Amino acid sequence: MNLVRHFAKWSGRLSRFSIGPRLTACFILLILLMLSGNGLLLWEFHLVRAQFERLAGVDQELTAVLRFQNGLRSFYDRLNELAQSEDKVRLEAELETLRASLLAEAQRTEAVFNRVPPPAQLDPTMLASLEAVQSELPSHLDAIKALASSGDWVALRFRLENQVRPLESVSSDLVRSVDKEVGAERAQAALSIRRAENRMFLIFLATGLLTLLIAAFLGLAITQSITEPLGDLMKGSRALARGEFQYHIPVKGKDELGQLAAVFNDTVGRLQDLYENLRNREEKLRESQKELRRLIEFMPAHVFVLGRDGTGLYANRRVLDYHGLSLEEWMADQFQSGVVHGEDLQRHLADLQAGLAKCESFETEARLRQKDGTYRWFLSRFDPVRDEVGNILRWYVARTDFEESKQESERARNENLALREEVNRSGLLDEVLGSSEKLVRVLSDVARVAPTDSTVLILGETGTGKELVARAIHRQSNRVARAFIRVNCAAIPSSLLSSELFGHEKGAFTGALQRRLGRFEAASGGTIFLDEIGDLPAETQVSLLRVLQEREFERVGSNVPISVDVRILAATNRDLKAAVSAGTFRQDLFYRLNVFPILLPPLRERTGDIPLLIEYFIERYAKKVGKNIRRIRRNTLEMFESYDWPGNIRELQNVVERAVLLCDDDSFSVDEAWLKQQTRTASRSGVELRGLGRLDSGRERELIEAALVESAGRISGPYGAAAKLGIPRQTLESKMARLGIHRSRQTGG
Repeated sequence: MNLVRHFAKWSGRLSRFSIGPRLTACFILLILLMLSGNGLLLWEFHLVRAQFERLAGVDQELTAVLRFQNGLRSFYDRLNELAQSEDKVRLEAELETLRASLLAEAQRTEAVFNRVPPPAQLDPTMLASLEAVQSELPSHLDAIKALASSGDWVALRFRLENQVRPLESVSSDLVRSVDKEVGAERAQAALSIRRAENRMFLIFLATGLLTLLIAAFLGLAITQSITEPLGDLMKGSRALARGEFQYHIPVKGKDELGQLAAVFNDTVGRLQDLYENLRNREEKLRESQKELRRLIEFMPAHVFVLGRDGTGLYANRRVLDYHGLSLEEWMADQFQSGVVHGEDLQRHLADLQAGLAKCESFETEARLRQKDGTYRWFLSRFDPVRDEVGNILRWYVARTDFEESKQESERARNENLALREEVNRSGLLDEVLGSSEKLVRVLSDVARVAPTDSTVLILGETGTGKELVARAIHRQSNRVARAFIRVNCAAIPSSLLSSELFGHEKGAFTGALQRRLGRFEAASGGTIFLDEIGDLPAETQVSLLRVLQEREFERVGSNVPISVDVRILAATNRDLKAAVSAGTFRQDLFYRLNVFPILLPPLRERTGDIPLLIEYFIERYAKKVGKNIRRIRRNTLEMFESYDWPGNIRELQNVVERAVLLCDDDSFSVDEAWLKQQTRTASRSGVELRGLGRLDSGRERELIEAALVESAGRISGPYGAAAKLGIPRQTLESKMARLGIHRSRQTGG
């Protein structure tokens, strides 16, 4: 127990120091212990190596002595063999070689003795014996050589036996002495090695155990000084995860863990304050979210949420009610392709896939099916919701119904196309051509009134160019950049004229399936041209008067006034003063329209402009058909100038176009019967036909019916009723519709 207390006390003191220095000191101490043990082991290895070197030295000495003994024995045997053969020449020849070889072997043996390490030095007498053999051998060899030279082979063999052979016994004694010494040295070296090995084992065991004990002690102490505060931090973290903000960690020591414990306690206190504040805000946010969810659920717009891959996640009640689907059914259709109109499906899917791939906000429009099977146009805007690194989490989609505006846009486009076609068919001049005094006066009036916003009433017979003058006024006005809307009041049925001019609300009358904008709203900021204003019904005259006086109107089926900024240009071929007197046209409306009247002269009053007009129309129509007409025949020009032209410029234009088509050479001419036939027709009707637009309804009906009977029910063409009456075909058809005249009744059909 005391050891444990001391250990805990000592480990607690470590917390005064930082963790880094603690670990560094522990590692240094362990390294020093390991270096000390390794140093002792290296010293013992050095001793063992010295013993092995000693053994190697004595082994070399023994080997050298044995090799010398063997060489000496071989030397004796060879000399003995030569002595027995009594071959003097051979003996003398080999004697020096044998002597040199034996002496060299003796020198090598002596060198081995001198190289033996000091611990392995042998007895000095062995080296003396070797030197004795070396010193005696030369004298014996000289004697043997002399005996061989004298031929005394008996004395030679005697000397070999009694003087040379004893040298071999000396070498044998030397071998025995060396072997004895080597054995003693081997025993001593083996004992030294065993002792060194025992010491090495003890050193290794002692240093290993000491290092292990110190490492274990330091490891436990340092680990406890770290794990105990960490354990406290873990307990505190778990308590914090459970929301127990009252838990505090005991601060032990001044190291990093102690500082971390202090920071943790301070952070817990702050988190407790933040948690209380956040909880209060969450309660408020939860209530707000409930309100927002209810608001989104019942708001009139279509709102839904998609996953990042386009799968449905949520749709408000408006979406589900519109399609008649449950939320599960709606979510099952990944791209809502089941409710998209077949003609829009491929484009819709392509827009979705391209938009989702770009990961940016985009829009797409398509017709979507209602639960009753009908379709309406919707514009859908997709906006991505991203996380903090920019990855898309989901898509928010807001869908807007723009069926009415889509239909109105289509209607406006169709009306514009129809207007362009009508202008092309009518062949109005791009400019007012002529230099007559009356025309110059008209152009002067146009130049004066165009820059203003004054209402202009354009008067003149059919075909004199009233719409052309109206367009010229618009082009020279400050409203040239805005719309120019033309309305032929005689061509629209009376029951629909108010709706056409002022628009209507959905359900205002049978067939009013949606709201429609009128011509006045379409012309807002620009100019509206009311052609054939004399044919305006009485109830519509009241609404038009209000627009002129108060600059506002109401759609059919609505009582909400709509302000409008539009310039009004009106035109008629009727005598409005006579209509006012007859009670068919409101006097106050006439005064409001007659702010700046412009009277267009008929072509018969400006015959001097006919050549210029003929040249213009010839060039225009010849270019269309690819003809090159260079001159006009004199009699043709005289016929044009003498003709009465009840249809004015429009009639002239039609005659020139027909003549250009029929010309076979570069000269322009017309068939005299064309103008004579029309002249006879005109003379029969006289002034009455040219003033058709100024007559009352009864007389106008009589003249139209008579013309239809005379033309066998034909309306257009050179022999049609329109040509006989001197009015355009479109005007005749509108008058017939207004008066209820049917062509079949005039032909007996």
